[in-house]
Amino acid sequence: MSETTSVATLLQVQHLGRRFALPRTGLWQPAGVQALSDVSFTLQAGKSLGIVGESGSGKSTLARLVMALDTPTEGQVVFKGADVHQTHGQALRQLRGGFQMVFQDPYGSLDPRQKVLAIVTEPIQSLGQLADSRSEWRDRAAQALSEVGLRTADLDKYPHEFSGGQRQRIAIARALITRPALIVADEPVSALDVSVQAQVLNLMMDLQDRYGLSYLLVSHDLAVVNLMCDDVLVLQSGRVVEQGPAEQIFEQAEHPYTRALLAAVPGHREDFF
Repeated sequence: MSETTSVATLLQVQHLGRRFALPRTGLWQPAGVQALSDVSFTLQAGKSLGIVGESGSGKSTLARLVMALDTPTEGQVVFKGADVHQTHGQALRQLRGGFQMVFQDPYGSLDPRQKVLAIVTEPIQSLGQLADSRSEWRDRAAQALSEVGLRTADLDKYPHEFSGGQRQRIAIARALITRPALIVADEPVSALDVSVQAQVLNLMMDLQDRYGLSYLLVSHDLAVVNLMCDDVLVLQSGRVVEQGPAEQIFEQAEHPYTRALLAAVPGHREDFF
């Protein structure tokens, strides 16, 4: 990697693959399933890359590998020059501060037994970042909530006291609190009403402009990807079938699978966003 490339490049995924073993129940049953095969891409700092494809295409598997929540069978995930899957212990914890995740389901991703204060500060505590006092934790959490349009008083509430859109704002605040350079967002608005989706997406774009965030956006919703992303990568059965600038993909898609995905997007959804 050249010095010029390393300055601009935040994330490199190189020939990534993931195979899942299966128990054999018959003589002719395959020994495993290849969920990802030879996936490569580069994400520049401050940019957004959309990962699209139908259910089962490998999108969420790819997100988990980038986040080091799973281990690849082959290939590399390189974040700020460090191989994520060859980094361990305290070094990995420090690296993790630079990338966080927003999950699909704001109902399932927040612990219903914890107050918002504990939920939002969980990443900095798990990374071993120390505070001089409890008030410092609260101040940092209050700032994170403010950045997503919620109030300091909300720190003392439980997740069930919020709407779906507010819960996803809490999840975004939790991701923001470590001041990451990269947020991996796995279907971040698919569980929300359409009107709330627009609010959350506008918030994510505002935060990107404010902090220079990069997004790896996993979505089956091409209207969302068209709004959010600079570049697009199309997965089919775990393989990349097309990738390039979003404008090129949406206006002049070359692969039949990509064209089929685009043909399935209702026109009024694209007009809405």
